[in-house]
Amino acid sequence: MLIAKQTTIEEIISSCPETVKFFNDLQMSCGSCFAVKFDTLENGALMHGMDADDLITRLNQFISSCSTSIEPDN
Repeated sequence: MLIAKQTTIEEIISSCPETVKFFNDLQMSCGSCFAVKFDTLENGALMHGMDADDLITRLNQFISSCSTSIEPDN
């Protein structure tokens, strides 16, 4: 998934449910917040005093680490 500033948080969580942990670790309660349906990642970052570009970089790293830690069934 290509994550941009205008990607909604709901799109991110729907695409990669593991990101709820990422957001929770940053004290962003995205998994339980009603605003995720319409809030963009940029708005979420601003609401929590974070730099959106930095948040995107860290989120992409988190998603990459999740996908590499999943081993296929043999």
